[in-house]
Amino acid sequence: HFEQGDADVRWSAARGCAASISKFGDRYALLGTDGRRWWSIFPKAKPSRMEWGAMGTGAQSQGANDALAANPRYMGLLPLLPAAGAVTQMEDGLAWFNLADDAANSVGIVARAGFDPATLTPRAVRLRWPDGSTARVEFGEMMPVETVGAAQGAWPRIPRRIAGSHEGRGVTLSIALDSARADAEAVDRPGLYDMDALRARFAPEQVEESK
Repeated sequence: HFEQGDADVRWSAARGCAASISKFGDRYALLGTDGRRWWSIFPKAKPSRMEWGAMGTGAQSQGANDALAANPRYMGLLPLLPAAGAVTQMEDGLAWFNLADDAANSVGIVARAGFDPATLTPRAVRLRWPDGSTARVEFGEMMPVETVGAAQGAWPRIPRRIAGSHEGRGVTLSIALDSARADAEAVDRPGLYDMDALRARFAPEQVEESK
């Protein structure tokens, strides 16, 4: 089964990470985390539903694990930093090392990044959960991020195309970015990072708290 839609992905160092997925103008899913809680809301489901939970506490549900994995860093949108003492290994033509991510590591998720050894361009990220399931994200061509106040030559670069797959669940996701802009002074949409406001706005018929 294949679905195509539009995604508005936002990351704010002060607020968290949020994504809004729509199709033909209708909102189909809202995903996010504020660093303390994670949530997923599906307004078009029958019945509409919401799942949420606290980050890094108790047994992790699949939704909580997905929230930890939905890190903008794993999509190549932030620098991929090695864990302390990480050792680089060559595999499949890429140089791989473990990533630093305290939240994911605290619940047993291992994240690794693969770089082109010649250009040091990031090409892929692999995730492995404690139950042995894995996911892979691959990066296509790189594009510049328009950065207010910086010379064009200093603009950071991120993947224009991002393709992810979760082995065992049969789930794949492909993202093609039209544009990217970094502006600390820009007006954001704080409601996307506010779980309580989103719950009140969309009023899901089913709400499940993962503990």
